[in-house]
Amino acid sequence: MYNLLMTAGEDDWDSPTWSLSTGRYLEHTVQILRNRFEILSPDTVQQLKQMPALFAYEDFRDQPATVGRITEIQQLQHELRITLAIDPAVTPIPQAVLRTLYQDLDINTRNLEHCRTHWAIKDVDLVEVLVRANLINLPLLPPQPRPPKVFISYSWDSPEHRQWVALLAGTLRSNGIDATLDQWHVRGGEDLAGFMERSIREADRVLVICTEAYVERAIGRQGGVGYEHTMVTGELMRNVGTSKFIPVVRQTSRPATLPTELNTRLYFDLSPGAEYPTQLQELIRDLHNVQTPIPPLGPNPFQ
Repeated sequence: MYNLLMTAGEDDWDSPTWSLSTGRYLEHTVQILRNRFEILSPDTVQQLKQMPALFAYEDFRDQPATVGRITEIQQLQHELRITLAIDPAVTPIPQAVLRTLYQDLDINTRNLEHCRTHWAIKDVDLVEVLVRANLINLPLLPPQPRPPKVFISYSWDSPEHRQWVALLAGTLRSNGIDATLDQWHVRGGEDLAGFMERSIREADRVLVICTEAYVERAIGRQGGVGYEHTMVTGELMRNVGTSKFIPVVRQTSRPATLPTELNTRLYFDLSPGAEYPTQLQELIRDLHNVQTPIPPLGPNPFQ
């Protein structure tokens, strides 16, 4: 079996996450599989994550499909949000080639399935179909690692600062990091305190954007920043050795200032200046847990 996820959104599969209305889950899926997978229990979610996935675009987009895995499934009130990982060993499949495989992949063109955003489960061996079409030469598709999940904590200093934070979050997402941002993920009427708590709890890392205003509000426990920082402080007290919280400085004054609880932590400086590109790359490297290469230890020259 495999997951078929089809979207009309341009470049949707270039992002590490994708959302779908709950009503479109299991469309174009035979009844026996609908019965089996309709309740997203932990066991069902695990089965879905173990299946290979075909990430396709609706026919009119004429964009290549990709193959990979679903690495995380989040159930919200009216939608499902998935985290995905594309398999780099599988070359993207041009739309013209995919069209020739619709029948083998159980994609029903008579019902216009190829023109409908949905998530189906197909009782088809995806790897076998791709091997027969000379698109891959692997007997199995290995599991893919889940992209790092990052929450961004910041203060609403100004419209310009909010835009800067959104651009930073967009840059992280384009570099394979699943960044969560209130500007994108909070819906009207949603409880902000609950969103903050859930986002900090579920994130692998939390970026704390330390402007002068943020530091002042964090120290004074003012507003939303004060509430978020109280949660940060609580987790730091429970786990002193954690590296979950990363200070990111964006300040004009020098020396840089940090909230008391973070002032001994290594920070990245994304203030305007010549070092910005280097610091941004180092931050992305750190979030992906890619260590800086260490030169090999040579022999003692005096022996």
